Amino acid sequence: MHFISDPILKRPGYIYRDNVGYPIGTQPHIVWKHVDGPLLRTSDGQFHWLTWRERLRLFLGLADIHDIDFERRR
Repeated sequence: MHFISDPILKRPGYIYRDNVGYPIGTQPHIVWKHVDGPLLRTSDGQFHWLTWRERLRLFLGLADIHDIDFERRR
């Protein structure tokens, strides 16, 4: 993650949204043991708390992390 205050500071190979940059090709990741519940970091840098329906879909194998990531990206 790369925070910037001026567009001149942008790094090559990063995608920027709202002055926050993420390397191109970042994979989604779930933090299962987060204190507030399962947290998904999407491939475009957003954070999303998994709903009970999404957790159930993951548990039953009806979806995987990339399906949830695709649904939540901007």
